[in-house]
Formats: sequence, C-alpha cells, structure tokens
Amino acid sequence: MASKTAKQSLSHLERTAAEPRDETLHRVLLTNIDPVNPTIRLFRLSPVLEPGWRPITFLPGQWLDVYVPGISKAGGFTITSPPSLLQPPSNYLELAIQKSPSNPPAAWLWQEEERILGSQLQVRVGGSFVWPPPLLSNGESGVEEKGAGKATRVVFIAGGVGINPLMSIVSHLEQTAREAGKLGLVVKFFYTTRDPGPHTNPSEILFLERLISVFDTLGNEGQFQLFLTSGQNGGEEVRSEKHVVGVKGIEIQRRRIHHTDLLDALGPIEERKRTICYICGIPTMTDEFVEKAKNAEGMNEANVLSEKWW
Repeated sequence: MASKTAKQSLSHLERTAAEPRDETLHRVLLTNIDPVNPTIRLFRLSPVLEPGWRPITFLPGQWLDVYVPGISKAGGFTITSPPSLLQPPSNYLELAIQKSPSNPPAAWLWQEEERILGSQLQVRVGGSFVWPPPLLSNGESGVEEKGAGKATRVVFIAGGVGINPLMSIVSHLEQTAREAGKLGLVVKFFYTTRDPGPHTNPSEILFLERLISVFDTLGNEGQFQLFLTSGQNGGEEVRSEKHVVGVKGIEIQRRRIHHTDLLDALGPIEERKRTICYICGIPTMTDEFVEKAKNAEGMNEANVLSEKWW
C-alpha cells in the first residue's frame, strides 16, 4: 500500500488516471477572483465562444483538469457551482482554490489578481463523485436499484475544502426544490472545519452563508449542522459557545462529528436502503466515516460515495 507521502507526491493527473474524463479541452477566461479568507479564493471561469465551440457540460460534484499558462501539468480543482450557472445569463464555472505554493497551478492562480485576470486557461471535466448517484434516483436519472425505489434521504459529510463538490451538489438540489416547490428528499448536511474563533465574520468560513441560504430554501426537508474544531485535544469540544458572530438559525457544535451523529442522520434502519451518503474530506476523516456508513445496519455499501484529496 502506498504511503501517505507517496500519494501526496503524485500529480493530480496521476492520482485520477482511472477516473472518467471528457475528451474535450475547453478554452475559458478567468473573469473574476473573490477572496474568501487569507487562504482561499473563488474563481469564475467563462467559456470562450469561438468557431467550433462545444458547450461545457458536467454533473454536480465533478472537477476540472485546469491548464494554466506556462505550466505543462494540469491542476485538479473541483467545480463548486451547479450546472445551471453555466447557462445564460450567468455562464460561468466556479472553483474554490486553497493557497498552495507547492502546487504549481494553484500557485499561478494565487498571483496578484491584476496579473492573471482575463487570462485564457484550458479545462477538461472529469470525476465520478457525482449527483445523481449511480444506484438510486430522486427522479433525475431514472435509474433505480431493484426493490429499493427512489432515494428518500441524502446525507452529506464535508471536511474542510471537502465542502467543494458537495457545494455543487447541494446547490443543484436547492435549484430543484425551487423549481418543483419541494425536493422530495430529506437532506442532512454536516460541515466540519477549523474553528476560526467566536468573532469571525461568517463570510470567512467557506460557503457558510451560501449553505445557510440553501437550507433556508429546503426548509423542513433539510438540516444543516456546522462543526468547528480547534485542532486541540483531538478536535473534541473545548469551549461552550455555540455561535459565530452574525450567524443565526443554524446549529453549531464546537467538536468533532461523532459516529452517533452519522448514524442518526442515516435514518431508521428499515429505510436505509433508500439513503445515499456522500463523504468528502481529508483521507483519515473520509476513511473513518465511509467505514462507519458502509457497516451501518440497513445500509447498502454501494450507496456510500466518497472522494479524497491529498
């Protein structure tokens, strides 16, 4: 088994060589950069409409091979926007990219904004960690597991920047709920990230304000919980405050996500064949919760989907 260090040394293309990819390289313009906090930026990429242009299509949860000027190897960055925003009038893809001097494409994208805005990049869509899930359906794909029927519950567990593909998926579900009047699914969403302190502006927690809006739309069909860890004492609860300044109406825990949280979210045992679970975060967290979800009584292992980024 490859060591963690060996896995970290692999390029994005090497790590994802077995993943499905679109064959087409698309030209895009870097049209907007929005700093979230000192270590994360949001980027908007707009398709270049040129002779022979082919529309970019993707499923919620997929990533891009991103080729930046002067660097031969692609960087891998998850699409955080839903497919609907790639249509007029918005017409863009969004990426959330963490500052990483050791990653050449990320380092290029973290240059001064005025140096790179308007640059032309090339991108290719890939990845299998997607919505709708392969075995069960909420009615979008028409694919159902024999004897199980449609999905009735979806559980998301996001750790740190593992929020990225799940943001695309849950944004798509929000749009579905808006258009249909209701989603027809129970959505449970756990987001764990490092505690920035009790006086942090909520906009500095990646996608927090957007998630609050999503779950306001989902109403009784959704539940969102934020777990803030200090990095001390194994991430266990070290403070009593359960708030972030400016954040209202959501449940905040200053502790790790517990296994009991996951098991409760998966729903009643007799209904778990219709439960889908998406998990994305650091490898150790992802492996821990994937194992727990797959071994939970009543769960179908094939309905536990995960993605890890080193």
